[in-house]
Amino acid sequence: MAQIRAPVIVLLVLLAVGLFTSETSAAKRGFPTGCCTRYSQGRIDIGLIRGFSVQRVTDECNIDAIIFHTVRGRFPCVDPTKGWVMKAVHMLRERAEGLNKKRS
Repeated sequence: MAQIRAPVIVLLVLLAVGLFTSETSAAKRGFPTGCCTRYSQGRIDIGLIRGFSVQRVTDECNIDAIIFHTVRGRFPCVDPTKGWVMKAVHMLRERAEGLNKKRS
């Protein structure tokens, strides 16, 4: 019985280490931890945007920016003074409010 337990425990430990390692590497590909230092060029289709974050100027971050979260896992930094950006943010807020009303 003890001989069977050892391989199972080793397998479970390796599985746990594998899951932790893949989760860590996914985090590296995920949301950026640094600041936007420049704006992405071009427009982004609203259908490709899942959400957004706001970056304000601080000692570490030198520009105000909207950071869109895309369905492809990208996080482009865009200029919040652009009309299309504010329109997209407004539409995303409306979408979120609509989802919130459905849950209530």
